[in-house]
Amino acid sequence: MISIYCALYQEAQGLIKRYQLKKEEKQNHFQVFGNEEAGIRLTVTGTGYIAAAAAVAEISTCYPPDFKDMLLNFGSCASGEYPQGELCLCNKLTDQTTGRTFYPDIPYRHPFSETEIVSAPFVKKAESIEGGLYDMEAAAVYQAGSYYYGPHQMLFLKAVTDCGVAEGAFSKERFVSVMEQAAERAADYIDRIRECHVTGEEKRQRELERKVSAEAEELGEKLHCSRTMQSELWNLLYYWNLSQTDYEGRIRKYREEGRLPAKDKREGKKILEELKRGLL
Repeated sequence: MISIYCALYQEAQGLIKRYQLKKEEKQNHFQVFGNEEAGIRLTVTGTGYIAAAAAVAEISTCYPPDFKDMLLNFGSCASGEYPQGELCLCNKLTDQTTGRTFYPDIPYRHPFSETEIVSAPFVKKAESIEGGLYDMEAAAVYQAGSYYYGPHQMLFLKAVTDCGVAEGAFSKERFVSVMEQAAERAADYIDRIRECHVTGEEKRQRELERKVSAEAEELGEKLHCSRTMQSELWNLLYYWNLSQTDYEGRIRKYREEGRLPAKDKREGKKILEELKRGLL
């Protein structure tokens, strides 16, 4: 599972759409969206240190992570160095209040700029922005997350939306547009992480299911299968592959005899019954 934490819904909505995340009603303090099949859970924390830390603690307690799980803090930031729209992976986090620094490991190859981010408990003004990145949550997310995750299990991906608070610095529409574009690039990276976390057994399972689906589609068309017959055929092919049954030889024989493709659905059903009796 990849647990994503965003301060604002406008930062999260691109990922919610991409992964078809559904709102989980059982969470009372934070908005939580999930898709178990995709292995994604996203929490909208609200802005600031306390909200971010509380969200990480609550969600990590409700859904305790294991050694394969990841935490991703995705959101917006200000910068006096990087242009609007730049997506950066943070390799150093500084808590401006305490001066403490934290160094998440970055175990995956990526196409982003790596840089430091400074987290402050207040919105930075444009005149105080010098270089690097600035936000209000990253350091708090790391400190709360470190109770549940190792440094190699936490990633901080930030999109530059502004250069601090200033008159006319950015509009709400522009902010949403920048974050949606950043979410698309972030999702490509998330997909690579998900693929890395798939075990060898899971990969073999997926490959088998793809093979069976392709065979069932091709053979089902030749047998003129109804929806019910198609489902039965898929299950049979899946079983025969698992049990290493030589079903391909029997199907080849039907082709040589001219019985495949079948003349109609009735003949196809007859062949399917013969395959069941002969191979089960």
